[in-house]
Amino acid sequence: MAIILVVDDHKDSRELLEFILAEDGHEILHADNGNEAVACVREQPTDLVILDIFMPEKNGIETMTEIHREFPDIKIVAVTAGWNLGHRDPLKLAVEAGADATIRKPIDPIALRRIVGELLAQLDSGAA
Repeated sequence: MAIILVVDDHKDSRELLEFILAEDGHEILHADNGNEAVACVREQPTDLVILDIFMPEKNGIETMTEIHREFPDIKIVAVTAGWNLGHRDPLKLAVEAGADATIRKPIDPIALRRIVGELLAQLDSGAA
């Protein structure tokens, strides 16, 4: 299984994501904000990051950019409940910034598991 970092400033959202992923046997790390997320990936090898876009201190786009600059092989899934950012869909902005996949809240556990499985399969096929 994989090491997955869940980053969300809302405890309930973070715990739901952690629960879904832990059920599949993944090792789950968590961070409350972007600064904690960057520190976490620097300290602990991580396969995949599930990252909320709207967070205080450092938003998801900034966090994703910093993580990819230092760790380009980490897969990132951008998550949001928000629908627009200055007339732009924040999930489209996340893809433009380098997200490997996106999912909108409320989280559909089946869709989340499918996305995570596909991204981890990419990592596995790249290592072979």
